[in-house]
Amino acid sequence: MTNKEKRDIIQMMRNAGLLDYGAVISGNEFRELFHIEMPDTGTKKEFEAVSLEELTYAGFIKDVLLNEGKYFKSERDDYRVILPSENHGQIIAYMSQADKKLKRGIKLNKNTPTEYKVTDNDHARMVIKRESIREHR
Repeated sequence: MTNKEKRDIIQMMRNAGLLDYGAVISGNEFRELFHIEMPDTGTKKEFEAVSLEELTYAGFIKDVLLNEGKYFKSERDDYRVILPSENHGQIIAYMSQADKKLKRGIKLNKNTPTEYKVTDNDHARMVIKRESIREHR
């Protein structure tokens, strides 16, 4: 799908109110918009390919909406633009995920052979970022 086609679909979704706060779009409608065909039967690999394609388009929409202060959330087989009052919870979830990844990075660096560790500067940056995230929560 070309960038123009993606922009056209975004505009169509916007015109239909599907990108407004609280809007819900079913998985079937979403797949239809992006011409994603879910097979009735198939191999695991075929289903994974379709799922990856859907995730790619959902990620595209998510990126577009983040620039507008909106979050596009997958809920079971549907998608929903969360309400502004729910943004705080999503921001905290992002921070928690970042904190966990920084914690893993620090642990990995600590247990890596000395000659392969990240620089002291990079280690200090990880620790400072982690402390900053913890302060904001």
